[in-house]
Amino acid sequence: MKKKTFCPLDCFDSCAIVAQVEDGKAVKLYGDKDHPITNGFLCPKGYRLLEKVYSKERVTNPLLRVKNEFHQISWNQALDMIAEQIKEILKKYNSSAILYYSGDGYEGYLRNIERLFFDYLGGATYSEGSLCWGAGLLAQKIDFGNSLCHSPFDIFNSNWIVLWGRNALWTNLHLFYFVHMAKKQGKKVAVIDIYPTETFKVADIGLIINPGSDSYLAYGAIKYILENGKEDREFIEKYTVGFEKVKEIASRLTYEEIEKKCGVNKKDIENIANICIQRPVSTFIGYGPQRYTNGVNTIRTIDYLVAISGNVGIKGGGSNFAHRFTKNIASIFKDDTRAVNKRFYNRAKLGEYLKDQQNPPIEMVYISAGNPVSQCPDSDLVFRELQKRFVVVVDMFLTATTQAATIILPAASFLEKEDVFVPNMWHDYIGVSEKVIEKVGESKSEVEIINELAKRLDLDFPIKSEKEWVECVKAHFEKALNIKFEKHFVRATKMDVPWEDKVFATKSKKFEFEDEKMGVAVPSTDEERALKNQLRLVTVHSQKTLHSQEFFERRPIAIFNIEDAKRLGIGNGDKVLLYNGCGGFVVEAVLRQDVKRGYIIVEEGYQDQNIETINSCIFSKTAEMDSQAAFNSNFVFVKKVAT
Repeated sequence: MKKKTFCPLDCFDSCAIVAQVEDGKAVKLYGDKDHPITNGFLCPKGYRLLEKVYSKERVTNPLLRVKNEFHQISWNQALDMIAEQIKEILKKYNSSAILYYSGDGYEGYLRNIERLFFDYLGGATYSEGSLCWGAGLLAQKIDFGNSLCHSPFDIFNSNWIVLWGRNALWTNLHLFYFVHMAKKQGKKVAVIDIYPTETFKVADIGLIINPGSDSYLAYGAIKYILENGKEDREFIEKYTVGFEKVKEIASRLTYEEIEKKCGVNKKDIENIANICIQRPVSTFIGYGPQRYTNGVNTIRTIDYLVAISGNVGIKGGGSNFAHRFTKNIASIFKDDTRAVNKRFYNRAKLGEYLKDQQNPPIEMVYISAGNPVSQCPDSDLVFRELQKRFVVVVDMFLTATTQAATIILPAASFLEKEDVFVPNMWHDYIGVSEKVIEKVGESKSEVEIINELAKRLDLDFPIKSEKEWVECVKAHFEKALNIKFEKHFVRATKMDVPWEDKVFATKSKKFEFEDEKMGVAVPSTDEERALKNQLRLVTVHSQKTLHSQEFFERRPIAIFNIEDAKRLGIGNGDKVLLYNGCGGFVVEAVLRQDVKRGYIIVEEGYQDQNIETINSCIFSKTAEMDSQAAFNSNFVFVKKVAT
């Protein structure tokens, strides 16, 4: 028997999956050939999802911590304890003394029922800001009014495809496939990154720049285009505001300054500029360039380059960062009229918030689909602060975060429940997922858990089954988007080319080079400076994981430039401690000549036996307007340790 489902991972591709079921057990997963994006294949992580579902390490019963050891309890015991804790908090304070943390470990839409539950409770302390993409979203909101992508198939209308900080082979495999197919049709590809990733193998032109210098490169290309009269004058004059200030900034900038900041030469700058004017050019921006304190500014300058070169609102063009086509659609899982006590914390500053908040203090933390001890900055502080509170974690596995939990609730996997999957990163095919297998152990879905808690608290909460909620969500999107779910997926929009009518979602209805609050984006690096013998720590996505979800064995390594390592007395394979005033983490040194000096590359998500993570070394800094965590604006000392 074959059943249709969707990949639950926080990924650009949002793949459609076919599950082969025999005697009630899923025996194989493969990509849906009927889905136009998935096209019959999955990434290596997708094929490994089945191993996660049937893993012997999976949590299958509720667990209670007693004297720092976990003991199995019944669901009734666990839910009664949680409900009683909530009642005690409501007697003493109000519902904002409960902090709700929902991560991106599971992308099903029905998980949002948790937010609705806390709204019915009177509100809670909810998250705002972002860990991974908020700076870019804010940048494109300023420039365009929203962050929207061209149809994936529009890439075949491009002359050039620019992958700017986007290691598509590891993080966006189906885009990589489209790029590969486009190359067969004669399209050219440029890849810009801070080190030679695996995606460079598809590049006609590959350019390595210094971390955080992207805005200088963008402005350098703008400067060259303007000096040679190659800008799209009609677009600029009719459909933009604030251009003259950008022109003035570019004119004052020197190529020598750009070369020094970016670690490139003038010919490299000219090459990028000449690529951009061979329109149509499709630019795909990764999430790495905005992981700095100047992240918003950086993405805005790349948007500027795309706009000035005439690649906005045309087939084969675009500044493609995210695809927030649902941004203006109200959620059926929110009720702000009931959430009278709601307040907000910034995800990037979770540890500081837990430590400092007093009015009222945070008495309880409810964590679902997330691993904040591993993923939030200053992870040691996050762990210490969680340990002081009543913490509920809903998860399939023991993680760094569950080690601080009071109660662990076993979460149902994506194969064990019905759901709706709504992508917001690259394409717009909404999917409806079947229940493929019965639940493993005593795991429960978010809907089941919330229904039981609502009953125990006597809330007038809308008790519905997963199937009923799925039908509600489908009806909601059908009405809002004027679509019809005639099979297990549907394209949500007919928008192949955003902004084709040149009417933008900004206040002026034009592309805005200048913002009322943030002004005009300028060439800049973050303001952080290394101390003597410090190196910049740059964390990147891994091919083997999705954030903290491990799919393949790996060892914690740090990539050094050979000359940096020699100066610090570090050899290939040495165990080294990366440390600063925030914390430390031990890794194995890997020396390479093809990375620039002054920084270390470490894959994200590592966690050792002592609950330490690479984020132990990352301060809770943020990009402009606290829009997201500035992971890469951190520096570490390096010390060789005994093996």
